[in-house]
Amino acid sequence: MTLRLDGNWADWSIWSGCDVTCGSGTQSRDRTCTNPAPEHGGLDCIGSNTETKACIMIPCPIHGGWSLWSPWGSCSVTCDVGIQRRDRSCSNPYPALNGDHCFGESRDDRICQETACASELC
Repeated sequence: MTLRLDGNWADWSIWSGCDVTCGSGTQSRDRTCTNPAPEHGGLDCIGSNTETKACIMIPCPIHGGWSLWSPWGSCSVTCDVGIQRRDRSCSNPYPALNGDHCFGESRDDRICQETACASELC
């Protein structure tokens, strides 16, 4: 005659490393129903085989982002060909905590064509 053997939990594993390198994340650990394992119709272990907890690492860097372009400024001349300018700033968000500054140009120029200048007769 074989005896029914109910399962019992083995010890918890060590906690895993945090699943992020910065900011908030989680750690986990597990255990097995092997101390002993159920045999001959014995009951499985009761409860969860996994446990998690929050972990907090160093704050994440904040990389800079461009604001929207300003409206185009007025043409630099009142007649003929000139230049218009618009700007944007690296403030959406501002870089912080060793985050990267925005890449690219903060100023944009384009050619503008106004009406032809009146020529003076001599």
